[in-house]
Amino acid sequence: MDEKQNKTAVYYVEDEPDLVELCKIAFQINGFNMQSVATGEGAMEDVKKIINKEIDPPSAFILDILLPGISGMDILREIRKHKELNRIPIVLFTNYSDKKIRDEAENTENTEYVLKTDVIPTQLVKIVSKKIEESKVKYKK
Repeated sequence: MDEKQNKTAVYYVEDEPDLVELCKIAFQINGFNMQSVATGEGAMEDVKKIINKEIDPPSAFILDILLPGISGMDILREIRKHKELNRIPIVLFTNYSDKKIRDEAENTENTEYVLKTDVIPTQLVKIVSKKIEESKVKYKK
């Protein structure tokens, strides 16, 4: 996740290409560089590369929960197993409304749960920006 032109990098895991494109536009307009992947397996490969310091970490992750193969919750759990990645905010952006999953997400450090039906892409940009700023203050980066 190299930060091209000093833009803040966001990593989005989503299998709906139209939504990815809308979000990518909203984030780019607001000065972000968004990288996306459509499968949980692809995301897990990149998470392992981040852990092994083969690629730079993003400033934030945005994860859908319902993905082909590995779920967004599995990706969240893998990221949070590594304490050095706790400073990276994760926004679960999903249509999956399950109280148990929502409670787990909300009780996971530096993580926010957002229903897709509740926000438009520009609001998602604001949510992610706020999480990044809160994380910088909390983790003094």
